[in-house]
Amino acid sequence: MHWKPKGWIAIVVGIFFQSFVFLYVNRPGLFWRYFFTSIGVAGIDYWLHINLAEDSLLQYVYLNWFYSVICSAHAYKIAKYYDTSQFRNWYTRWWAIPSICVSYFISISLFRAFLFEPFSIPASSMSPTINVGDHVIVKKWGFGGYSTYRFKLLNTELSDESLVQRGKIYVFYPPVSESPFIKRLIGLPGDHIEIKGDVISVNGKVLSSVFVADSSNRKIYREQYGNNDYSIQRFPQRPFFINKTMTVPENHYFFIGDNRDNSSDSRVWGPVSGANIVGEVIYVF
Repeated sequence: MHWKPKGWIAIVVGIFFQSFVFLYVNRPGLFWRYFFTSIGVAGIDYWLHINLAEDSLLQYVYLNWFYSVICSAHAYKIAKYYDTSQFRNWYTRWWAIPSICVSYFISISLFRAFLFEPFSIPASSMSPTINVGDHVIVKKWGFGGYSTYRFKLLNTELSDESLVQRGKIYVFYPPVSESPFIKRLIGLPGDHIEIKGDVISVNGKVLSSVFVADSSNRKIYREQYGNNDYSIQRFPQRPFFINKTMTVPENHYFFIGDNRDNSSDSRVWGPVSGANIVGEVIYVF
């Protein structure tokens, strides 16, 4: 008896697994075409939604929904007119689609946990460098805090201290929150930090800045630290005044935000353990 794919299974698989349904109906060529198309659809959905107004009804509509219907309809048509004389490949078996999908999502999760992971920015503490609604790509290998989708896989110490450098931006878990923060690294273990109002000194050297622009109630400055040159902003009408002197403990790091007068950072809750650093920000979009 020759095998034939069932139409109702094709519809269900197409809705939930999209391009993978074409493996079930024995069309690997269509699987790859739809798979790469799905990546494009996801990219378009992402671009559209980050540019929509918050009160727009379209923010609840996704092209991916319509794409699922297209996959289901096409797969159902193939199943209905399927040529039963053709050879049945292994990926059409009942266990193949779940196994392939599980392997795919495990691979994605491991990639996000150990190599690179995107994060969205919900706060303005790093403005003007990184603003609300921006997204960043974080390089994670070597930092030890391997987790993704809020599930921790492994937590070890930094594999190499040279991964953490003054003036660069990192994602980490602060001692006061279970949500990741993003800030700029100012102090390494053993550094002497002195803060007097808006003046910050590291090992006796003041972080100097040059005025760039004045926009409404904020002022933009350029600051250079280590090998990094970046912008910071201040609000003269509501300055962040704090006086603090400390030496950064062993295996701890001192972080502050570029939005100097509107940032909860190490000036408030102290240094961060190296085990809590998620990774380095390598790209902002």
